[in-house]
Amino acid sequence: MANYSRWEDVKKRRPAPTPEARATVEQDLALGQLIYDLRTQAGLSQRALAERMGTTQSVISRLEEGGGANNRLDTLARVAASLGRHLVISFPEESPATIPDGVQVA
Repeated sequence: MANYSRWEDVKKRRPAPTPEARATVEQDLALGQLIYDLRTQAGLSQRALAERMGTTQSVISRLEEGGGANNRLDTLARVAASLGRHLVISFPEESPATIPDGVQVA
């Protein structure tokens, strides 16, 4: 119980995340979920996708766990290519309501 009470004390001292920080985390998690969904739809394990990309299973795990903020575009492009998909980056004047098979980040 001692560890739990110390953790509660730490949480009380930490400031609440800003709306911007919360939105960033939610976008990262949505991207991770999308990568997971596409990988499983393709019938691939994390290891199999990693082999196609020339990387390690731990990299795929990090991507799927929401490591999106630290992802480089070339990594995401390799994920897309390895899944037989395309990575599209767009700067439209107005944001579409939904993006099929996509994650809106701004």
